[in-house]
Amino acid sequence: MDIMNLLPEDRFAQVDDLLAFISIYDDDNRTHAFLQLLEDNAEDIRGKVCVELGTGIGLLSEKLAQLGARKVYAVEVNPFLFQIAQKRLSRYKNVELIQADARDFVPPEPVHTLVHEFYGQLLYDEELYILDQLPWKPAVVLPDGGKLAAGLMDIEEFDDPVVNADFMQQLSGVLVSGLFDEEDVPLDFDVVEFRYGKPFPLKMRKDISVYQGNLLYFGLKVMHQGKEICQAGICSNWSYVWTWRAGNIFEIEFVSGARAPEVLFQWID
Repeated sequence: MDIMNLLPEDRFAQVDDLLAFISIYDDDNRTHAFLQLLEDNAEDIRGKVCVELGTGIGLLSEKLAQLGARKVYAVEVNPFLFQIAQKRLSRYKNVELIQADARDFVPPEPVHTLVHEFYGQLLYDEELYILDQLPWKPAVVLPDGGKLAAGLMDIEEFDDPVVNADFMQQLSGVLVSGLFDEEDVPLDFDVVEFRYGKPFPLKMRKDISVYQGNLLYFGLKVMHQGKEICQAGICSNWSYVWTWRAGNIFEIEFVSGARAPEVLFQWID
């Protein structure tokens, strides 16, 4: 979905965020996975003070309330999403909806459980960095981990008359999401891992010389306590990211961007 008319910059950003949430909530697998995660960890919710950062339309905050949280602080900065969440959450006396940037919110009391969904398609290219910068520390974070995994295959396996080897070679060094049908495409090895409370490596190299294939692809895995919660290709909110193989060693670096970390990618050898 694209906004087709000229809007003031602030309004464009707010509406663009709103439209992004349509695709997020269209992903039934993602929604089910996160609701199940909360149910599986109900002992860290019932009777506890909980925070959801980036509450969106309020589905997860509503679940926290239903699972018996003593108090839920639902934090959402987008004014349109805030209004939608307000209608959903207004009937829950244990929920306080707060319009604020997640980076600016400071809870008025100790927080036991923090819920979030800050994962980018390349793991750290959206807002996971916020968790490292919070001036307050919850006892539990749901989910608490993730991986950027990858694999290689021959482009001929897709038998695509347009996006073929000649086409992909022109995109050497370019990471492109959503190029192919990602059903049953395996993620064979890990590139980088996130675990709350541990430093995140912002720059890494990977040697893939032992793997065969002319097409390199990346996919997100959302993890909690070492268990996979959801992954790209199964949860459609996250697409695979593809590029032509132009070497045996690649480097990925995450650098500060205007709204979220930017991704630098290059072949080293």
